[in-house]
Amino acid sequence: MIEERLAYRLMDLSFRKLDSNVDNIYFYYQMVQDEVILISVFRLERGEELTIDQYDYILKKIRAHFINLGHQKIRMLNLIITKNPLQMRSLTLREDGCIHWIIDLNINRLIIYETQASNFYYLKEEIENILLGMRQEAFFDENLARNLSLGEYRTDSYANFSNDYGRNPTIQRKNSKKLSWFTLMNIIMIGLNVIAFIILYYSHLFGGTDEMIRSGALSWYYVKNKGEYYRIITSMFMHGGFEHLFNNMIVLFFIGDNLERAAGKLIYLVIYFGSGIIAAISSISYNMYKGNVGFSIGASGAIFGVVGAILYILIVNKGHLEDISTRQIVLFVIFSLYGGYTSAGIDNIAHIGGFLGGLLIAVLLYRKPKNHRKEQIKKNINSYPGGEGY
Repeated sequence: MIEERLAYRLMDLSFRKLDSNVDNIYFYYQMVQDEVILISVFRLERGEELTIDQYDYILKKIRAHFINLGHQKIRMLNLIITKNPLQMRSLTLREDGCIHWIIDLNINRLIIYETQASNFYYLKEEIENILLGMRQEAFFDENLARNLSLGEYRTDSYANFSNDYGRNPTIQRKNSKKLSWFTLMNIIMIGLNVIAFIILYYSHLFGGTDEMIRSGALSWYYVKNKGEYYRIITSMFMHGGFEHLFNNMIVLFFIGDNLERAAGKLIYLVIYFGSGIIAAISSISYNMYKGNVGFSIGASGAIFGVVGAILYILIVNKGHLEDISTRQIVLFVIFSLYGGYTSAGIDNIAHIGGFLGGLLIAVLLYRKPKNHRKEQIKKNINSYPGGEGY
Protein backbone atom coordinates (compact mmCIF):
# COMPACT_ATOMS: atom_id res chain seq x y z
CA MET A 1 0.00 0.00 0.00
CA ILE A 2 0.98 3.61 -0.51
CA GLU A 3 1.19 4.17 3.27
CA GLU A 4 3.90 1.53 3.61
CA ARG A 5 5.97 2.99 0.80
CA LEU A 6 5.65 6.48 2.24
CA ALA A 7 6.66 5.15 5.65
CA TYR A 8 9.81 3.47 4.32
CA ARG A 9 10.81 6.55 2.34
CA LEU A 10 10.19 9.01 5.16
CA MET A 11 12.12 6.90 7.64
CA ASP A 12 14.92 6.60 5.10
CA LEU A 13 14.99 10.42 5.14
CA SER A 14 15.41 10.35 8.95
CA PHE A 15 11.76 10.96 9.90
CA ARG A 16 10.50 9.15 12.97
CA LYS A 17 7.08 7.55 13.28
CA LEU A 18 4.79 8.69 16.08
CA ASP A 19 2.46 6.08 17.49
CA SER A 20 -1.21 6.70 16.72
CA ASN A 21 -4.20 5.01 18.32
CA VAL A 22 -6.46 5.87 15.38
CA ASP A 23 -6.77 3.41 12.49
CA ASN A 24 -5.53 4.56 9.08
CA ILE A 25 -3.93 7.74 10.42
CA TYR A 26 -0.14 7.99 10.68
CA PHE A 27 2.27 10.68 11.86
CA TYR A 28 5.95 11.25 11.09
CA TYR A 29 8.21 13.97 12.42
CA GLN A 30 11.73 15.26 12.30
CA MET A 31 13.42 17.82 14.55
CA VAL A 32 15.31 20.52 12.67
CA GLN A 33 17.00 22.88 15.11
CA ASP A 34 14.06 24.40 17.04
CA GLU A 35 11.36 23.36 14.55
CA VAL A 36 9.23 20.26 14.18
CA ILE A 37 8.69 19.04 10.63
CA LEU A 38 5.43 17.08 10.91
CA ILE A 39 3.75 14.92 8.25
CA SER A 40 0.35 13.32 8.79
CA VAL A 41 -1.10 10.64 6.52
CA PHE A 42 -4.88 10.05 6.43
CA ARG A 43 -6.32 7.10 4.53
CA LEU A 44 -9.93 8.12 3.85
CA GLU A 45 -10.92 5.92 0.92
CA ARG A 46 -14.60 6.79 0.75
CA GLY A 47 -14.13 10.40 1.79
CA GLU A 48 -16.83 9.99 4.45
CA GLU A 49 -14.77 8.60 7.32
CA LEU A 50 -14.16 12.01 8.93
CA THR A 51 -16.05 15.28 9.05
CA ILE A 52 -14.19 18.57 8.70
CA ASP A 53 -14.55 19.13 12.46
CA GLN A 54 -13.11 15.70 13.26
CA TYR A 55 -10.23 16.26 10.82
CA ASP A 56 -9.45 19.64 12.40
CA TYR A 57 -9.67 18.16 15.89
CA ILE A 58 -7.06 15.50 15.08
CA LEU A 59 -4.70 18.11 13.63
CA LYS A 60 -5.10 20.32 16.70
CA LYS A 61 -4.42 17.36 18.99
CA ILE A 62 -1.17 16.43 17.24
CA ARG A 63 0.02 20.04 17.24
CA ALA A 64 -0.85 20.34 20.91
CA HIS A 65 1.22 17.23 21.62
CA PHE A 66 4.39 18.91 20.36
CA ILE A 67 3.51 22.29 21.91
CA ASN A 68 3.19 20.57 25.29
CA LEU A 69 6.68 19.19 24.75
CA GLY A 70 7.95 22.75 24.41
CA HIS A 71 8.04 23.09 20.60
CA GLN A 72 6.38 26.25 19.30
CA LYS A 73 7.48 26.12 15.66
CA ILE A 74 5.65 23.35 13.82
CA ARG A 75 5.57 22.96 10.04
CA MET A 76 2.89 20.51 8.95
CA LEU A 77 2.01 18.62 5.76
CA ASN A 78 -1.19 16.57 5.64
CA LEU A 79 -1.54 13.86 2.98
CA ILE A 80 -5.08 12.62 2.34
CA ILE A 81 -5.20 9.26 0.55
CA THR A 82 -8.61 8.69 -1.01
CA LYS A 83 -10.66 7.25 -3.85
CA ASN A 84 -13.04 10.20 -3.61
CA PRO A 85 -10.89 13.30 -4.14
CA LEU A 86 -13.88 15.56 -4.84
CA GLN A 87 -15.31 14.75 -1.42
CA MET A 88 -11.97 15.64 0.17
CA ARG A 89 -11.64 18.89 -1.76
CA SER A 90 -13.31 20.92 1.01
CA LEU A 91 -10.59 19.86 3.47
CA THR A 92 -7.86 21.35 1.31
CA LEU A 93 -9.38 24.64 0.16
CA ARG A 94 -8.60 26.39 3.40
CA GLU A 95 -5.78 28.51 4.70
CA ASP A 96 -5.37 27.17 8.22
CA GLY A 97 -1.61 27.26 8.65
CA CYS A 98 -1.11 23.74 7.29
CA ILE A 99 -0.54 22.26 3.87
CA HIS A 100 -3.08 19.73 2.58
CA TRP A 101 -2.39 17.50 -0.44
CA ILE A 102 -4.54 14.71 -1.87
CA ILE A 103 -3.38 11.38 -3.27
CA ASP A 104 -5.98 9.99 -5.67
CA LEU A 105 -5.94 6.19 -5.33
CA ASN A 106 -7.90 5.73 -8.55
CA ILE A 107 -4.95 6.82 -10.69
CA ASN A 108 -2.11 7.10 -8.13
CA ARG A 109 -1.68 10.84 -8.67
CA LEU A 110 -0.90 13.75 -6.39
CA ILE A 111 -3.42 16.64 -6.44
CA ILE A 112 -2.47 20.08 -5.17
CA TYR A 113 -5.04 22.89 -5.14
CA GLU A 114 -4.17 26.51 -5.73
CA THR A 115 -4.63 27.46 -2.09
CA GLN A 116 -1.90 25.03 -1.05
CA ALA A 117 1.87 25.35 -1.26
CA SER A 118 3.29 23.48 -4.23
CA ASN A 119 6.20 22.05 -2.26
CA PHE A 120 7.10 21.10 1.28
CA TYR A 121 10.75 20.83 2.18
CA TYR A 122 11.49 19.35 -1.24
CA LEU A 123 9.42 16.24 -0.48
CA LYS A 124 7.00 16.58 -3.41
CA GLU A 125 9.44 14.81 -5.72
CA GLU A 126 9.79 11.91 -3.29
CA ILE A 127 6.02 11.39 -3.21
CA GLU A 128 5.78 11.68 -6.99
CA ASN A 129 8.46 9.04 -7.48
CA ILE A 130 6.57 6.60 -5.24
CA LEU A 131 3.34 7.19 -7.17
CA LEU A 132 5.12 6.86 -10.51
CA GLY A 133 6.50 3.50 -9.43
CA MET A 134 3.03 2.34 -8.39
CA ARG A 135 1.50 3.33 -11.73
CA GLN A 136 4.18 1.50 -13.68
CA GLU A 137 4.02 -1.48 -11.33
CA ALA A 138 0.26 -1.76 -11.95
CA PHE A 139 0.90 -1.68 -15.68
CA PHE A 140 3.59 -4.35 -15.35
CA ASP A 141 1.36 -6.62 -13.24
CA GLU A 142 -1.53 -6.40 -15.70
CA ASN A 143 0.65 -7.54 -18.57
CA LEU A 144 2.99 -9.92 -16.77
CA ALA A 145 1.17 -13.23 -17.05
CA ARG A 146 -0.24 -12.50 -20.49
CA ASN A 147 2.80 -11.14 -22.30
CA LEU A 148 6.00 -11.95 -20.45
CA SER A 149 6.63 -15.65 -21.02
CA LEU A 150 10.23 -16.52 -21.76
CA GLY A 151 11.16 -19.58 -23.76
CA GLU A 152 14.63 -21.09 -24.16
CA TYR A 153 13.97 -23.51 -26.99
CA ARG A 154 15.72 -26.86 -27.08
CA THR A 155 15.27 -29.86 -29.33
CA ASP A 156 15.93 -33.37 -28.12
CA SER A 157 17.45 -35.70 -30.68
CA TYR A 158 17.15 -32.88 -33.22
CA ALA A 159 13.41 -33.57 -33.48
CA ASN A 160 11.33 -30.65 -32.15
CA PHE A 161 12.18 -27.02 -31.84
CA SER A 162 9.93 -25.15 -30.70
CA ASN A 163 3.46 23.18 -13.42
CA ASP A 164 3.92 23.10 -11.04
CA TYR A 165 0.16 22.90 -10.97
CA GLY A 166 -2.26 25.09 -12.79
CA ARG A 167 -5.08 27.15 -11.42
CA ASN A 168 -8.09 25.22 -10.12
CA PRO A 169 -7.33 21.66 -9.10
CA THR A 170 -4.91 20.02 -11.48
CA ILE A 171 -3.26 16.65 -11.29
CA GLN A 172 0.46 16.54 -10.56
CA ARG A 173 2.53 15.99 -13.62
CA LYS A 174 5.75 14.05 -13.50
CA ASN A 175 8.43 16.69 -13.14
CA SER A 176 10.89 14.67 -11.18
CA LYS A 177 13.60 12.35 -12.44
CA LYS A 178 12.76 11.48 -16.03
CA LEU A 179 12.93 7.76 -16.67
CA SER A 180 13.86 6.68 -20.18
CA TRP A 181 13.40 3.22 -21.58
CA PHE A 182 16.05 3.91 -24.21
CA THR A 183 19.48 3.16 -22.77
CA LEU A 184 22.33 2.65 -25.20
CA MET A 185 23.65 -0.85 -24.44
CA ASN A 186 20.20 -2.31 -23.86
CA ILE A 187 18.93 -0.99 -27.19
CA ILE A 188 22.07 -2.31 -28.91
CA MET A 189 21.47 -5.80 -27.48
CA ILE A 190 17.85 -5.73 -28.63
CA GLY A 191 18.97 -4.51 -32.04
CA LEU A 192 21.55 -7.26 -32.42
CA ASN A 193 18.97 -9.92 -31.58
CA VAL A 194 16.50 -8.48 -34.09
CA ILE A 195 19.15 -8.18 -36.82
CA ALA A 196 20.33 -11.76 -36.23
CA PHE A 197 16.74 -12.98 -36.43
CA ILE A 198 16.15 -11.16 -39.72
CA ILE A 199 19.38 -12.48 -41.24
CA LEU A 200 18.71 -16.07 -40.21
CA TYR A 201 14.93 -16.12 -40.59
CA TYR A 202 14.65 -17.43 -44.15
CA SER A 203 17.46 -19.93 -43.73
CA HIS A 204 15.73 -21.26 -40.58
CA LEU A 205 12.36 -21.31 -42.33
CA PHE A 206 13.58 -23.32 -45.29
CA GLY A 207 16.67 -25.00 -43.88
CA GLY A 208 15.16 -26.57 -40.75
CA THR A 209 17.18 -28.18 -38.00
CA ASP A 210 20.35 -28.66 -40.02
CA GLU A 211 20.45 -24.95 -40.80
CA MET A 212 20.03 -24.14 -37.12
CA ILE A 213 23.08 -26.23 -36.32
CA ARG A 214 25.12 -24.69 -39.13
CA SER A 215 24.12 -21.19 -38.01
CA GLY A 216 25.55 -21.60 -34.51
CA ALA A 217 22.98 -23.22 -32.21
CA LEU A 218 24.29 -24.51 -28.89
CA SER A 219 25.09 -28.23 -28.69
CA TRP A 220 27.46 -29.89 -26.25
CA TYR A 221 28.51 -32.37 -28.92
CA TYR A 222 29.85 -29.66 -31.24
CA VAL A 223 31.39 -27.68 -28.40
CA LYS A 224 33.11 -30.63 -26.70
CA ASN A 225 34.07 -32.82 -29.66
CA LYS A 226 34.69 -30.21 -32.33
CA GLY A 227 35.85 -27.31 -30.21
CA GLU A 228 33.20 -24.91 -31.60
CA TYR A 229 33.11 -22.67 -28.53
CA TYR A 230 31.70 -19.76 -30.54
CA ARG A 231 28.31 -21.45 -30.27
CA ILE A 232 28.11 -20.30 -26.63
CA ILE A 233 27.82 -16.73 -27.96
CA THR A 234 26.06 -17.20 -31.29
CA SER A 235 23.24 -19.21 -29.76
CA MET A 236 22.44 -16.22 -27.53
CA PHE A 237 21.32 -14.24 -30.60
CA MET A 238 19.24 -16.96 -32.28
CA HIS A 239 15.50 -17.46 -31.90
CA GLY A 240 13.09 -20.10 -33.12
CA GLY A 241 10.38 -17.76 -34.35
CA PHE A 242 8.88 -14.30 -34.05
CA GLU A 243 6.98 -15.10 -30.84
CA HIS A 244 10.13 -16.43 -29.20
CA LEU A 245 12.03 -13.28 -30.20
CA PHE A 246 9.20 -10.93 -29.18
CA ASN A 247 8.73 -12.46 -25.72
CA ASN A 248 12.44 -12.22 -24.96
CA MET A 249 12.90 -8.71 -26.32
CA ILE A 250 9.86 -7.24 -24.58
CA VAL A 251 11.23 -8.42 -21.22
CA LEU A 252 14.69 -7.06 -22.01
CA PHE A 253 13.14 -3.77 -23.13
CA PHE A 254 11.29 -3.26 -19.85
CA ILE A 255 13.95 -4.58 -17.45
CA GLY A 256 17.33 -4.15 -19.13
CA ASP A 257 17.16 -0.36 -19.05
CA ASN A 258 16.75 -0.45 -15.25
CA LEU A 259 19.89 -2.55 -14.92
CA GLU A 260 21.93 -0.33 -17.23
CA ARG A 261 20.96 2.86 -15.36
CA ALA A 262 21.56 1.26 -11.96
CA ALA A 263 24.85 -0.51 -12.71
CA GLY A 264 26.31 1.35 -15.69
CA LYS A 265 26.98 0.35 -19.27
CA LEU A 266 30.07 -1.78 -18.64
CA ILE A 267 28.59 -3.80 -15.79
CA TYR A 268 25.40 -4.24 -17.80
CA LEU A 269 27.40 -5.81 -20.64
CA VAL A 270 29.38 -8.01 -18.26
CA ILE A 271 26.14 -9.25 -16.65
CA TYR A 272 24.40 -9.82 -19.98
CA PHE A 273 27.20 -11.76 -21.65
CA GLY A 274 28.43 -13.37 -18.43
CA SER A 275 24.94 -14.67 -17.61
CA GLY A 276 24.48 -15.92 -21.17
CA ILE A 277 27.77 -17.80 -21.01
CA ILE A 278 26.96 -19.31 -17.61
CA ALA A 279 23.52 -20.30 -18.89
CA ALA A 280 25.09 -22.00 -21.92
CA ILE A 281 27.67 -23.85 -19.81
CA SER A 282 24.91 -24.97 -17.43
CA SER A 283 22.86 -26.29 -20.35
CA ILE A 284 25.84 -28.04 -21.94
CA SER A 285 26.85 -29.68 -18.67
CA TYR A 286 23.37 -30.91 -17.83
CA ASN A 287 22.57 -32.27 -21.28
CA MET A 288 25.99 -33.93 -21.57
CA TYR A 289 25.43 -35.58 -18.17
CA LYS A 290 21.95 -36.74 -19.20
CA GLY A 291 23.09 -37.80 -22.64
CA ASN A 292 20.57 -35.53 -24.36
CA VAL A 293 21.61 -34.87 -27.93
CA GLY A 294 19.89 -31.65 -28.91
CA PHE A 295 20.48 -27.95 -29.32
CA SER A 296 19.47 -24.72 -27.58
CA ILE A 297 18.91 -21.20 -28.86
CA GLY A 298 17.64 -17.94 -27.41
CA ALA A 299 18.57 -14.95 -25.29
CA SER A 300 16.60 -16.20 -22.29
CA GLY A 301 19.66 -17.24 -20.28
CA ALA A 302 21.16 -13.77 -20.56
CA ILE A 303 17.82 -12.13 -19.81
CA PHE A 304 17.31 -14.28 -16.73
CA GLY A 305 20.76 -13.06 -15.70
CA VAL A 306 19.54 -9.47 -16.05
CA VAL A 307 16.56 -10.39 -13.87
CA GLY A 308 18.81 -12.01 -11.23
CA ALA A 309 21.04 -8.94 -11.16
CA ILE A 310 18.02 -6.64 -10.82
CA LEU A 311 16.75 -8.75 -7.90
CA TYR A 312 20.05 -8.32 -6.05
CA ILE A 313 20.13 -4.56 -6.75
CA LEU A 314 16.54 -4.26 -5.52
CA ILE A 315 17.45 -6.02 -2.28
CA VAL A 316 20.41 -3.68 -1.80
CA ASN A 317 18.16 -0.68 -2.48
CA LYS A 318 15.48 -1.78 0.00
CA GLY A 319 12.95 -3.18 -2.42
CA HIS A 320 12.46 -0.51 -5.08
CA LEU A 321 14.41 0.70 -8.05
CA GLU A 322 12.82 3.42 -10.18
CA ASP A 323 9.74 1.81 -11.75
CA ILE A 324 10.22 -1.81 -10.67
CA SER A 325 9.88 -3.68 -7.38
CA THR A 326 11.07 -6.89 -5.79
CA ARG A 327 7.54 -8.30 -5.97
CA GLN A 328 7.44 -7.83 -9.74
CA ILE A 329 10.75 -9.61 -10.24
CA VAL A 330 9.81 -12.52 -7.97
CA LEU A 331 6.47 -12.92 -9.75
CA PHE A 332 8.20 -12.78 -13.10
CA VAL A 333 10.67 -15.53 -12.16
CA ILE A 334 7.88 -17.72 -10.72
CA PHE A 335 5.68 -17.33 -13.80
CA SER A 336 8.55 -17.92 -16.21
CA LEU A 337 9.98 -20.98 -14.48
CA TYR A 338 6.53 -22.46 -14.03
CA GLY A 339 5.80 -21.88 -17.70
CA GLY A 340 9.07 -23.58 -18.55
CA TYR A 341 8.41 -26.68 -16.48
CA THR A 342 4.90 -27.08 -17.87
CA SER A 343 5.89 -26.58 -21.51
CA ALA A 344 7.86 -28.77 -23.86
CA GLY A 345 11.03 -27.56 -25.52
CA ILE A 346 12.14 -25.19 -22.73
CA ASP A 347 15.71 -25.31 -21.43
CA ASN A 348 15.04 -24.56 -17.76
CA ILE A 349 18.62 -25.37 -16.79
CA ALA A 350 19.76 -22.44 -18.95
CA HIS A 351 17.18 -20.20 -17.26
CA ILE A 352 18.28 -21.18 -13.77
CA GLY A 353 21.97 -20.98 -14.63
CA GLY A 354 21.55 -17.54 -16.20
CA PHE A 355 19.52 -16.26 -13.24
CA LEU A 356 22.06 -17.43 -10.66
CA GLY A 357 24.92 -16.21 -12.85
CA GLY A 358 23.46 -12.71 -13.10
CA LEU A 359 22.80 -12.58 -9.38
CA LEU A 360 26.38 -13.68 -8.59
CA ILE A 361 27.96 -11.20 -11.01
CA ALA A 362 25.87 -8.39 -9.50
CA VAL A 363 27.03 -9.38 -6.01
CA LEU A 364 30.64 -9.17 -7.20
CA LEU A 365 30.43 -5.97 -9.25
CA TYR A 366 27.53 -3.80 -8.09
CA ARG A 367 28.03 -1.24 -5.36
CA LYS A 368 25.15 0.84 -4.08
CA PRO A 369 25.82 4.52 -4.86
CA LYS A 370 25.77 7.05 -2.08
CA ASN A 371 22.33 8.57 -1.60
CA HIS A 372 23.16 12.11 -2.68
CA ARG A 373 19.44 12.84 -2.99
CA LYS A 374 18.85 11.96 0.65
CA GLU A 375 21.77 14.07 1.80
CA GLN A 376 20.58 16.99 -0.34
CA ILE A 377 17.09 16.82 1.12
CA LYS A 378 18.44 16.75 4.66
CA LYS A 379 20.74 19.65 3.83
CA ASN A 380 17.84 21.62 2.34
CA ILE A 381 15.66 20.95 5.38
CA ASN A 382 18.40 22.21 7.67
CA SER A 383 18.85 25.36 5.64
CA TYR A 384 15.23 26.03 4.69
CA PRO A 385 14.04 29.30 6.32
CA GLY A 386 10.39 28.47 6.88
CA GLY A 387 8.75 26.38 4.22
CA GLU A 388 6.52 27.50 1.40
CA GLY A 389 3.04 28.59 2.29
CA TYR A 390 3.74 29.93 5.80
